[in-house]
Amino acid sequence: MKLDCFPFPSAGKPLALRVVGWLLIVVSLLSKSGSAFLAGVALVIASTGRDVVIDGGLVLRYALFKIRLSDVDEILCLSELERGRLVKWATPLILEPFFLVLSLLILLKRGTEASILLPALLYWIAMYSEIILLPLKVLKERPGPSVLVPLLVSLPLVLVNREALPAMFFVWGTGTLSLMNLLLRDGVVIRAGRRSYLLLCGDSRKLMGVLVNAPHDD
Repeated sequence: MKLDCFPFPSAGKPLALRVVGWLLIVVSLLSKSGSAFLAGVALVIASTGRDVVIDGGLVLRYALFKIRLSDVDEILCLSELERGRLVKWATPLILEPFFLVLSLLILLKRGTEASILLPALLYWIAMYSEIILLPLKVLKERPGPSVLVPLLVSLPLVLVNREALPAMFFVWGTGTLSLMNLLLRDGVVIRAGRRSYLLLCGDSRKLMGVLVNAPHDD
């Protein structure tokens, strides 16, 4: 049975591939290696979650592989967590901005105009700051301001330097889609043994009900 969920690369092989992919992207920026950049992008794509199914247990399916969880020890809904606890469970929310900022700093060092990169840097800092510092429940109750604040923070620098506008359309578009995906769906953490897996689901209560009644491997 296919569930209305998809997994984040938050543990195990998916997280390892994500980290190695981003490291290769950073190396490509330092060495100007096109092959390293393409390899990094390929690994990041390979670690992307596809869907979640029930098949003798919970199966998390990613782009090129799957992870089977026969025993689920704990289920947590991120919308119910207090401020600060989100960081403990949502590793990708820290991983992505770290490498994005690092990549921008490398580009700045290599001579890219700061006026072009700074709006993107401010946008990502503002977006991830509100995700990390505010309870997700608060953000979900006010999706409009949650989406607009990072955009408005970066907009003045874009108005000053119109050359940054084409790149910022891409940044705003991808950032808004990612943020809305988080705000309009339920974040659920599945703990199995020592590892925790982050899922985005249409209905966290429905997922919990399905897991409680799902058959498990012996």
